[in-house]
This record gives sequence, C-alpha cells and structure tokens, in this order.
Amino acid sequence: MILPGLVDAHSHGHLGGSRMLLMCQLNDCKTVEAVRVRLKEFVDKHPEMERIQGIGWDDATFGLEGPKASMIDDLTDKPVMLIDYGHHSYWLNSAAMKLKNITKDTPDVADGVIVRDADGNPTGCFREGSKIYFEDLVYHFNVEQYKQAILAYQDLFLSLGLTTLYDPMVNLDYGSENVMQAYSQLDKEGKLKLRMHGGYQVFADKNPLADIDHALELREKYRGKRFDIDTIKILLDGVLESRTAYMTEPYSDKGDGYRGMLRFDVDTLAATVKKANEVDMTIHVHTIGDGAVTVALDAFEKANSPAEKRNAITHMQLVQPQDFDRMAKLGVVAVANPFWFMKDPLAHSKLSVPYLGEERAEKQYPMKSLFDRGIVVTQATDYPVTTNINPLFGMQCGVIRQMPGQPETLLNPTERVTLEQMIKAATINTAYQFKCEDTLGSITVGKEADMVVLDSDITACDPEKISEAKVLGTMIGGDWVYTSK
Repeated sequence: MILPGLVDAHSHGHLGGSRMLLMCQLNDCKTVEAVRVRLKEFVDKHPEMERIQGIGWDDATFGLEGPKASMIDDLTDKPVMLIDYGHHSYWLNSAAMKLKNITKDTPDVADGVIVRDADGNPTGCFREGSKIYFEDLVYHFNVEQYKQAILAYQDLFLSLGLTTLYDPMVNLDYGSENVMQAYSQLDKEGKLKLRMHGGYQVFADKNPLADIDHALELREKYRGKRFDIDTIKILLDGVLESRTAYMTEPYSDKGDGYRGMLRFDVDTLAATVKKANEVDMTIHVHTIGDGAVTVALDAFEKANSPAEKRNAITHMQLVQPQDFDRMAKLGVVAVANPFWFMKDPLAHSKLSVPYLGEERAEKQYPMKSLFDRGIVVTQATDYPVTTNINPLFGMQCGVIRQMPGQPETLLNPTERVTLEQMIKAATINTAYQFKCEDTLGSITVGKEADMVVLDSDITACDPEKISEAKVLGTMIGGDWVYTSK
C-alpha cells in the first residue's frame, strides 16, 4: 500500500532526541525505588555531566503533592532536575534548589505552583510557570548536542513513514538559539530530511507582542529549504495530572471550587493572536481543560481571526458541546492526540476519575464530534510525551479507542472514527494545517513526491492490527530517505 507521506502535527522532536541521548529516561519507572535505581545508573554512567537532567516521571506514582527532593538527595551531590512525562512539572533535588537559591522566601508565581511542606519550605516539586526560577537548568544543551539529537529522532521518524513535523517549542531552552541553530545548520548541510515547521513559544508575563517581533527576526535568520519558524505557540493551561488544566466546572476531588490555572487572560491572548496573524504567523494553543478551550475560542473571536490563518487548538482533553460549533465557525484546526484515546490502567483510576468524576472522565478526548462538525482534524503524537509514536498506531487508536484485546481500556466508544478519517488526519488535513495542501498531503500530479510504502493494506485488515503493518520505504521530494533492511 502506498500512502502520502505521514505528518506529525505536534511533536517535540529535538526534545525527544535529547532525551534519547542526553537525559535519564524514567517513563517506565512506576515506583520511587525504580526512579532511584535508574537515576543512580545514569549518574554513574555520566561522570562528565556537571548537572543531571531526566524525564518521564508520572504524577500517578506520587499523588497531587508530587515527588520530593529528599527522595533522591542521597544519590548525588550534583544538581538534578527531572521533568515529568507531560513536561509540565519538575522535580529538583536539594543541590539544584541550593544552586538557584530557592528557599522558603522564594515567592509564588501567578501561573505556577511551588509545592511546599507545612512550614512553607519548597519540597522539590514545581509546576508550570514556577520553572522561571530554574530555566537555565531545563532542556539546555549545546548546538552540536542538539544536532546529534535531531539526527537521532529523524532516523526514527523516517523509519515510521513520517515526512513532515511541527516542533512547537524551538525556543524551549529559554534564552538560547541553540535549537534553531542546530536545525538551520543541518538544513544547510543537507542532513535535515524531514520538512520541519517550528513553533516559537511566548508567555503572557514576558511581553508576548515583542516576542512575536523577535520570532519574526529569527524566522528570517534561520529559514531554509526544510526548516521554517511559522507558528506562535501558547500554553493556555496546564495538565490534568497536576490539577492545572483549566476546567469549566470545578475539580471533583476536593469540593473547594478549584477549576485549575489559566496562563493567559482573554485580552492578552486575543492581542497575541491578532499580532501573530497580522504578520502571517499561525497561532497554536495548548488546551487540556474544557474551560481553556472556551477561553481560546473567546480570544479568537475577540481578535476577529480569519479562518485562513489556520489557527489551531491542540490536545482538547475535554470540550464543551457548544464549542464544537464555535470551532467550526472560526475555522480552527483541531490537533488531536489519538495515541491517548484509551483508559490508562493507572492514570484513569488514580487521576481522571477522582479529579473529574465518572461522567466527565468518560467524555475525554472527543474525535467524531470534531469530524461531524466539518472541523479540520489532524493527528499528533506530542512526542516524547507519547513513547509509541508509530503513526499507524495513532490511526488504530482513533478507530478502536482501546488497546488491542483489552476491552477494559475502551474510552468513550461513541467518539470512534473511520480509518479513512484517520488517514486524512495524518496526511492532507495536516498539510492544510501547515498551509501546504497545494504541495503536500496527497499523491497528486504536480505535488511533492512525499510517500510511504507499507507491506500490507491497512484498509483490509482487522482494525486492531492496523499498527502491525511495516514501513518498507519512505520518500521525501522524490528521494528515498528510508528503506527497510
């Protein structure tokens, strides 16, 4: 079977590559002791590192109060900074807090949480915008390291039939241009095979309008044949795991009326949308809670943003029914993560149901409701938050919404969609998101020859076996960039 080249509409590629090569990987560590063993192995293996970075711990292991510095302080005297699997919370050891002078007197921030003990001392767990106190410890590597990381994840993506990618935070290592330099240099050297769209993240408390001007300067500086910074990324709320996702109705577990956290107010977000669209930059908004989806749409309306700007909302773990029609009317692109469309055995029972209640938990991750309104829906992994990034697995999850052979993991079956819809979400719809539908997204005379060859016809197999198809070859621009051995 031959398909158009597959596209990942939201994937932190350089971060995933850095994680593969340069960070302690914790995704499969489901106990504190497992984290300790993995971290000690990494520290012993890398005596050359002055600071230790890791990624992948799970809030479900620790509960709402999160992990503590005391759990890992005895493993090394070096500063340690560990990122959760969703990239919204951070775990520092005491050496790292001492290095950054984080104490009882460190003030709270409006868009984040410093978890504290009964005496007000930081425990070592930090959420969302509280990262401001240790930004130079997070995600920072040099240009050559990033180039190695990009090439590593590129090889992985090409082997899966992926040809185009949106990397939503190319300025994630705040204050540095190292990631952008790495992409640009690889592009000029002819080593960047993927078509790469970059997103520049702006923040409400860091003059987002001026940052858009800076993003334009960087776009001109680094734009190449395969790399372009064409999007402004917004983190509007947090995540469910830390109760920082912004909800229409309060969380269910405490009865305190708490609805989560907004990182932009409507007026600031609307001004940011308007400025970005005026300079031909697309807006891409992170929304987990249904309240955040509503605020994003309010801002698009206030900014009078035209549909042809292709502004996008991603994740959408919960959406109010009336907001589907608003998304359609505004021409908003829905960047969905079908890889998550199932009940995780740990997270669903320990986080989703307690925080949302049974009714809301069952309504997570709409998909058919989006297609039914005529909304352009695209497929994204959010790699490396997602570890199984096979795009065929994403298509499979959109169709069956459970793990194969595990009916207990079935989530919201009324939102199942067809395989044809999922193929469009991973090809022509995503080309539309990137304003490239005239050159990419379908096998058509006159378009770029981006194609993937599979060893079997995924439209003719059991839906639970879609992801078992193998990629025989990946072509970009008429050149074979991957062939199976």
